[in-house]
Amino acid sequence: MRETSSRLYLLITVGVVYIKSKECSRKDILQDLVEMCRGVQHPLRGLFLRNFLLTSTRDVLPDVDDTSEDTGTVDDSIDFILLNFSEMNKLWVRMQHQGHSRDRTKREQERLELKILVGTNLERLSRLEGVTVSKYQNHVLPAVLKQLINCKDSIAQEYLMDCIIQVFPDEFHLKT
Repeated sequence: MRETSSRLYLLITVGVVYIKSKECSRKDILQDLVEMCRGVQHPLRGLFLRNFLLTSTRDVLPDVDDTSEDTGTVDDSIDFILLNFSEMNKLWVRMQHQGHSRDRTKREQERLELKILVGTNLERLSRLEGVTVSKYQNHVLPAVLKQLINCKDSIAQEYLMDCIIQVFPDEFHLKT
C-alpha cells in the first residue's frame, strides 16, 4: 500500500513536469492525475495525496480563459478543483467511521486538525482570476453546496460553510 502511495506521488510530480513540457493536453493530464488518486482509499493517505496534487498543480492550472485547446480553460480548472474537493471531502468525512467507537473524540479532533486540507480547495478556487460572479453563481456554488448537503456531516457542513463565506469575495455572496 505504501509503495503504491509513493508511486502516485512520483506520478503526480512527473505529470506536472509533463504539463510544463506542453507535449500533451493539459486538461487530459490533469484529469488523469485526479482520477489516478482514487486508487488510494485510506482516508488519511488519500487526503495528503490529493493535497499534494492540489499544491503541485497550482502553477499549471489555467487561470484565465485561453482559446487554445491544449492549455485548457478556467472551466477546466474549476472542474479539476471541484472534483478534487469532492473526493477530499468524502475521505475526510469517512475518517469519522474508522476505528473503535471509544476513540470517537480522538477521531473528531484529528478531523478538526485536518480540515484545512479540504478547505484549501475552496481557497484555490477563489484565487482563480477567471472565476467571475457568473461562474461562481452558476457553477462553483451549486457544486460546493451539493457536496456540502450530500455529506450529511455536521463538522464538515459547519467548516465548509465557514470556508465559503471567508474565501470568496463579499460581492459574490451579495449577488447570489
